[in-house]
Order: sequence, then C-alpha cells, then structure tokens
Amino acid sequence: MLSSQTVTPQYFDVFGVTPILGRTFRADDPTAQPDAVVLSECFWRRRFAGDPSIVGRALSFEGGNALTVIGIVRNRGRASEASNLVYLPTGPESPGTDLMLRVRGNPEQARLALLERLTGLDPGFGILTLRTTSGMQTYLLQLAFGLTVVLGGLALVLTVSGLFSVLSYLVEQQAKDIGVRMALGAATLNVVRLVLSQSLRPVAIGLAGGGGLAAAVAIVLMATPISAEIGDSVDVFDPVAYAASALVIATACLIAVSVPTVRAARIDPIATLRKD
Repeated sequence: MLSSQTVTPQYFDVFGVTPILGRTFRADDPTAQPDAVVLSECFWRRRFAGDPSIVGRALSFEGGNALTVIGIVRNRGRASEASNLVYLPTGPESPGTDLMLRVRGNPEQARLALLERLTGLDPGFGILTLRTTSGMQTYLLQLAFGLTVVLGGLALVLTVSGLFSVLSYLVEQQAKDIGVRMALGAATLNVVRLVLSQSLRPVAIGLAGGGGLAAAVAIVLMATPISAEIGDSVDVFDPVAYAASALVIATACLIAVSVPTVRAARIDPIATLRKD
C-alpha cells in the first residue's frame, strides 16, 4: 500500500535528506494541486528496480492523478518505513501541518521554551522531540519483542514438559520388554540407543513436517498483496532462522528424553520380571 507524506521544501534540509537523482521541492512548486512527486530510495529501487530514467516521467500512483517524478532522495528512518513512501509538496499554510525544527544545543530545553510561549496561544499545543518519538517507537518494539519471547518460552516449556511426560509413560510401558532384553544380555548402551531412537524419530518427523509447513505458509504469504511489507521487515526464508529454531527444539527434546533414557538404563531386569 502506497504511503504518501506531504512536506515543505525545507523538510529535506532540516532532516539532512539529500537527493540521489534530480531535485527536491522548491518554494514555487504548486501545493494546492501538486503535479510533482519525490520518491524515497527504497521505493524507487523496489518499484522501479533503480531505473534512473524514472526522473522526469509522469506516473499515476494507485489510480490518482499523474505526477511527475522530480527526484529520488535517500531513505529517512528504517527501510521498511520507506518501502512505499513518496513525498508530495505542501505549504505551512495548509491545515493540520506539523512544524519541525532543528535546534542547536539541548533539544529538551528548546522544547520547554517553545512550549511555554506557544501554550499561551493554544493550550492544547504539543511539542515532541525526535528523541522522545524514537524512544516511544523503540519501547513498543521492545514490548512486542518481550511478549514474543515470553510466549515462545512458554510454548517451549509446555512442549518439553509434554514430551517428557509422554516419553516417561512410554518407558514405563516398555519396562518389561527392556527388562527381558537386559536379562538376555543386552548392554546398557543398546537399551539407551533403543529408547533414543524410539523417542527422537517422531521429533525428527515433526521438525521436518513443521519446517515444510512453515515454508509453505511463507510462500503463500509472499504471494499476497502484503508481501512487499512483509519482505521489507522479515526474511521469511532465512535459513539461519530455520536452523536455529530446529536446533532449539531438538535440544529441548533431547533434554526431555534424557531423564526417561537414564531411567530405562537403570532398570533392574530381575525386579522387573518379578513384578509379572
């Protein structure tokens, strides 16, 4: 989905956003009915494969009026935020305009000084520094990350505890068979291999099936209209992520089967056979 931002010609100077190709807006550019547009570098490279001839061409964005591309500017902020971003001209007289200033010295002191003077004109006037805004965005990202870690850890704990319970039950059910094997001369190492093979085989099948299902879901998502936004934020086919996830799950499962395996290796064949 296209994201447009209306800015004045001074916006790019304030934030130090320099053009790669062409130019940015000028004071004499029309703002009531703009006929020019500036593209972000990320949008230009993703949508037009970095074609330099796009500057000077008239384009229609999502069924709107044709706008002439006058320049390409470097990304401001994260690439995911600029992936669908284009700039349109505006003026300070337009309603709902946000005023952005670059100050020298302590920005918090400048904010308080401006707030003290401007609230006399409008009590609802608010001023935020970019440091505060970025801090709020970072806090939200940290909150989402922390919540994801907690939920993922909880799911992992439930998986390990369930696997431990199931495997312990299976070992108890096979106690007689294991006792007979050991009474007939089976080595402890052979018993451990038997339990591990029976326990880890379903884990391997589950990992293969889960990985394939995750890849299939990723393919379906990348075929949807929101694939560009997803691809700019997350690499859904990242092999490191798949390998790390499989390693964590396999390690957790190995820990879960270790106790039942040790229990099976310590089975006393005589005591087991006497029970029956």
